[in-house]
Amino acid sequence: MPTSRRSRLSATDRKQAILSAAAPIFARLGRDGATTKEIARAAGVSEALLYRHFTSKDVLYAALETHCVEANAVGSRILAEATPSTETLVMGVAILVHAVFPGIGDAQSHEDTKRLVTASLLGDGQFAKAFLDQHVKPWVSVFSQSFRAAQDAGDVEFGIHIGHAEIWFVHHLANTLHLISLPDITVVEYGITRDKLVENTIRFLLRGLGLQNAVIDRHYDPKKLKMIIIPMDQKI
Repeated sequence: MPTSRRSRLSATDRKQAILSAAAPIFARLGRDGATTKEIARAAGVSEALLYRHFTSKDVLYAALETHCVEANAVGSRILAEATPSTETLVMGVAILVHAVFPGIGDAQSHEDTKRLVTASLLGDGQFAKAFLDQHVKPWVSVFSQSFRAAQDAGDVEFGIHIGHAEIWFVHHLANTLHLISLPDITVVEYGITRDKLVENTIRFLLRGLGLQNAVIDRHYDPKKLKMIIIPMDQKI
């Protein structure tokens, strides 16, 4: 029975199945700790078959990195349709925070990717850079344009000027919260629910970007945001 199931998969589908099985193993054990034997077992194939698709563990790891980078970006449709405005800035920041922490889509896949990005940051950083360029940098561009639109609309506190660094902080704070949440134990006790932590983080970041409190209250509605995120969650 297992053999017949394997034979029904095309070469492309088999490679994808192996990559899917490899992701949590590389994420948990690291590039050096993971073995092709364990990956093959998780994928339900022999090592020999694994090596027919990936000639070495390094080749497999490189393919996994490419797979993660090329995966559909969260909110790509929203990005494509975004018009620079205060509302776009507020909703964009909120969606990006949710995409990073606690994550949108399959929770295990999200956690695996974050662990792989973190491992890259501790190494040569090439995968981390490619991933951020693909999945976060487009948001930074939209935020920059929307911040200028918010300034023109009078929605930013007087004297506030921000650059790319401050906009990148949106991702960095959300990413730090996600990293702290990765262990099975509670590393930091914030004294509030995760939903409230996410909401407070979004408001903190919007204030940090200089938006007036009344403007944030006008455009940021956690319940409305949830109605946008739920369909995104189901498509990923």
